[in-house]
Amino acid sequence: MPTNSMPNAFEASPFHDDVAIEVPVASPYEHWSATARAFAESGGLVSGDELAELLRRRCESSEGIPTVQPVSLVARWIVTHSVITLDSPWGRMLPLFQFDLPRAAVHAGMRPLLSELRGAFDDAELALWFVTRNNWLAGAYPERVMHTDLQAVRQAARSDRFVAVGF
Repeated sequence: MPTNSMPNAFEASPFHDDVAIEVPVASPYEHWSATARAFAESGGLVSGDELAELLRRRCESSEGIPTVQPVSLVARWIVTHSVITLDSPWGRMLPLFQFDLPRAAVHAGMRPLLSELRGAFDDAELALWFVTRNNWLAGAYPERVMHTDLQAVRQAARSDRFVAVGF
């Protein structure tokens, strides 16, 4: 059986010895720190316990909000995939942009947007989708536009899902 005698193009290059290929590898903590910075302008990230404490305080300070069991509420949101979570070196974290803290609720726009995007993206990709400029939204951030033009963000989500998976 004949063998392919063609050399690898990179190895055949006269500059092969002059090229040093070094790919920097970030530690998990450096990677996570960069990820956390991406969410800084949208409210940041909190643990489930921190979110429950925020909700508990909000319910205590507001007369219009019924008292809830915040730990149970946060756990239900996580288990039912009503919210996006990120695994970090310190445990599961939740981006705050998805919550309506004054009402102790998930923003109403999250359900239709997650229904468009789940299956095409994992939770980390989903979370980053919301805090990354989107060309379908003229360069705006989905997490900001969803409060003023949910239909435009939903259409952007559909378009990005189609690009990612083809349907």
